[in-house]
Amino acid sequence: MLTRMESGIVGRELGFDYLSTVEEMAVGLGLVGTIFEKSDGSIKIIAEGEEKDLLRLTEDLNKVGFNHRGENFYIKWKEPTGEFTDFSISGIK
Repeated sequence: MLTRMESGIVGRELGFDYLSTVEEMAVGLGLVGTIFEKSDGSIKIIAEGEEKDLLRLTEDLNKVGFNHRGENFYIKWKEPTGEFTDFSISGIK
């Protein structure tokens, strides 16, 4: 079943290398969406795909310490919008 995951974190040491790591994980799972740094320095991930693949992404995020490098880590599950055709890093929003 297709679904959408929105996740974010306010943290330290979450630079471009980290964004690239998350992008590689999402692409490897066949997900579409984006990851970007917000103007306040927090990171946001929006990913759509099969629920099992999104759950795997959340497991992989835990393995690389996504939720341990900061504060206010969250995951929200939503209906997919179909707005993405691939997964990529976006500019600051």
